[in-house]
Amino acid sequence: MTLILNLKKDIDIHVQQWHQQFAEDIAPLGQGIRNVQYTTEALTLIFQKELPSDPVEQALFKLNAYLYMLQIVVQPVQNHLSRTMASLGYHTHLAVAELQKSLQHLFAESLHLTDSLTVEQSKLLSGTLSYIRLEMLSESRDSFTFLDSYIRLWMISIVADSTLKDKEQLLQAEVELLEQLEPRSGHSALKQAWWLAQSYIHFERGAEHDEVALALIHTAATKQDFYPDRLPDYLERLTQQAQWQRLAHWLTELADVLRQQQSNLQHYASYWEQVIAELPAEEPQMWIALEKLLPVGGRIYEEKLLAYGKWQLWMDYQLAAGNDPANYKVTELQPLENNAPEMLLPFYHQAVERHMAHKNRQGYKAAVKLLKRLAKLYKKIKQEPRWTDFIEQFAQRHSRLRALQEELRKGKLIP
Repeated sequence: MTLILNLKKDIDIHVQQWHQQFAEDIAPLGQGIRNVQYTTEALTLIFQKELPSDPVEQALFKLNAYLYMLQIVVQPVQNHLSRTMASLGYHTHLAVAELQKSLQHLFAESLHLTDSLTVEQSKLLSGTLSYIRLEMLSESRDSFTFLDSYIRLWMISIVADSTLKDKEQLLQAEVELLEQLEPRSGHSALKQAWWLAQSYIHFERGAEHDEVALALIHTAATKQDFYPDRLPDYLERLTQQAQWQRLAHWLTELADVLRQQQSNLQHYASYWEQVIAELPAEEPQMWIALEKLLPVGGRIYEEKLLAYGKWQLWMDYQLAAGNDPANYKVTELQPLENNAPEMLLPFYHQAVERHMAHKNRQGYKAAVKLLKRLAKLYKKIKQEPRWTDFIEQFAQRHSRLRALQEELRKGKLIP
């Protein structure tokens, strides 16, 4: 598709007319509560009129209708003293979620513009982009709601279907335009949306612009109210394009950012698996990145250490973190027990002493449970005499603890 898209700040007159029509269509509803029922009734009124016959114009018309309703729903009540925005109520959140689902479906099903656009279609597309961009950077909006649509429109309807020459020209023009639209307000969410929008555009320009894109992400991540799930899905995009070297770089650089929140790191780990399958030499880089995720990514780090047979590193991490073997299923420890069972001994011994320090029956019960697993380990490594010496000395050392002695006998560890 050869694009003749005209990037600009102004919203196309036809898009403005659509929005004026939407306002007239939903006027009978008045100022009702912005809930799912309200948005459903409003969209019914908008769509009951004849839609554009051209498929591209019809898709853009629907996109504008959903965006218009989103803009109506998320208009916050501003506190003019503090200039902070009131949070949306529960029913309004549900309405926003439903509209976002509709938008995602529309982007997925109807906005893959694979044919050459006419002049009129290009105007409507650029006008829609201008509307989204301005709403995204408006002080009185939930910027992140429109950031998602901004990125999807670029990703699905512009970048994916433009020639290489068109693509670079469009992206360069967009960078310059975004720079001109720097928010004057210091409102954190607004600035973050602006940084992340620029980051995405630089990302689409190719690997030579990655450092700029990543720097913008790290700038946004310095804000306390930053959440990694607001990031565009860079990792999935690189995976789909099989850009493995670039994916390894992004995985490494995003580790610090993902560590800030309880992100879903299982997907992150799976991306590394795909990288290593294609580029085995990147394994050392994977360990550096996983260590950056600690302590939030501790579980992922442990799983990878076991999967790669790094028994000593796994055990060093457990001992340093003060973890308890009681928190692991027997099946989880099976790889280590089968391959390096002797390394589990200090893990269990340390945990036994930790439970003993509680000096109550509950602690003694937990200690005895671990001692029983220790007995099996010593038997597995054929060092029963060492076990016998240890348990006899242990029982003797704590002979005055009647509750412990009772638990040891119940566990058949002493006569």
